[in-house]
Amino acid sequence: MATVEKRGKGYRITVAAGIGLNGKQIRHRLVWTPDEKLTPRQVEKELNRQIARFEEQVKTGSIAAEGNIRFADFAERYMADYGQANLKPTTLSNYQRNLVRINQAIGHIRLKDLTTFHIQAFYRNLQEQGIRSREIAACKVDLQALIGNQRGAISAFSERAEVSRATVKQAINGNPINRASANAIAAALGKKPGELFDMTTHGEPLAPATIRAYHRTISSVLEKAVKWHCIPSNPAKGAELPSMAGRKARYLDEPDAKRMLQLLQEEPIKWRAPIIFDLLSGLRRAELLGLRWRDVDLDTGVVHIVQTSNYVSGAGVYTSTPKTEDSDRYLKVSKTAVRILLEYKAWQDDMRTKVGDAWEGTPEDDRIFTNEVGRPLFPTSITQWMGKFIKRTGLPSSSVHSLRHTYASLLIAEGTPLVVVSSNLGHAQVSTTNDIYSHVIASAEAKAAQVTDKFMEDIHPKFTPSAKKEGNS
Repeated sequence: MATVEKRGKGYRITVAAGIGLNGKQIRHRLVWTPDEKLTPRQVEKELNRQIARFEEQVKTGSIAAEGNIRFADFAERYMADYGQANLKPTTLSNYQRNLVRINQAIGHIRLKDLTTFHIQAFYRNLQEQGIRSREIAACKVDLQALIGNQRGAISAFSERAEVSRATVKQAINGNPINRASANAIAAALGKKPGELFDMTTHGEPLAPATIRAYHRTISSVLEKAVKWHCIPSNPAKGAELPSMAGRKARYLDEPDAKRMLQLLQEEPIKWRAPIIFDLLSGLRRAELLGLRWRDVDLDTGVVHIVQTSNYVSGAGVYTSTPKTEDSDRYLKVSKTAVRILLEYKAWQDDMRTKVGDAWEGTPEDDRIFTNEVGRPLFPTSITQWMGKFIKRTGLPSSSVHSLRHTYASLLIAEGTPLVVVSSNLGHAQVSTTNDIYSHVIASAEAKAAQVTDKFMEDIHPKFTPSAKKEGNS
């Protein structure tokens, strides 16, 4: 029911719309000023029309019922009422972190006033030089002398400071480390950071992928605002995102991949097996560590990717569903991949026998890749081991995720149809595969063209490019 109040030459129309998220009555107001040329009867008739129209807009959601709530306040309700129960822990953690910066930029704006322009301006700001500040610390004293030169001193200090041994050695050698590590080292030595380190600040723009992560957070919140009839449409949909063009997947070429496999033969099975299997299957790290023995048919070599294993600070290691619906898939792996699993299973069974009751694995969670007591591998542990292995062996810079890209590039180079590669990787669309591996595809196409040249050279030498050149000279 609308109420009307005469205000000067105009009329203020108020329509109630129930109780809002803050527990207060929601009221929407419209000020209408009649044309001076209208007669009193015409004014009354038009006023009634404006009232009816405004009531209908409120009723249908054309006038947002919660449009007056600020973005930051709505985001808080979104996280409490929806995010906590429905988002994966990793996604929830990412959204919470992203919302800190987002709220600084647009949190004060009411939903009904938030436009694509505001969101676009935020993204443009994120691309400016210096938006991301990194403090770098360089040691200015003889850190080795403070820690001690006796055998095991660095390892002991590393544990005391809760900083990796590699970081401590980096600081000792005068190489830059981050501010947090410098603070921890200084605290362990009972010193102020400024006594030991020179601090410098580096400003950088955010990467396109990071800006797109902020966009996903904003868009998700605003989509829920639309669904809850707070706003009629999502203004984030019109925002232009920075291009990902030029982004190339980092992978090992065939010679380096073969060299890695050779070098891995000398490494412990605990690490050798997951690294090799990942190279031969192209799984995401979370998919690899989420695999259970029940998900693998060792006779047929078919693997069912049905769960992932992740880590979030505060929640620890947890399992979840794959990244997308298409990521839940069946994958045929090679006989070599099966053999490495069988070798690993023999090691795992041996460890289970050795530790006896201390074994932490259970029939319910028969995880494939575990530590020596059956506990699932920590996601960062395999990443850290891989980094040390690469540095130790002198292989080209690469990561666990690079193994996935290497797998894909090897398939493409051998002429595997792109739709098959895309399916194996668990991509929702073939276009995603095409975008990520466009440079690999171009190289494969150039190689294919050379094949036809060779064919023509064998059959009709006069048609080859070299023959034409000679004939024209």
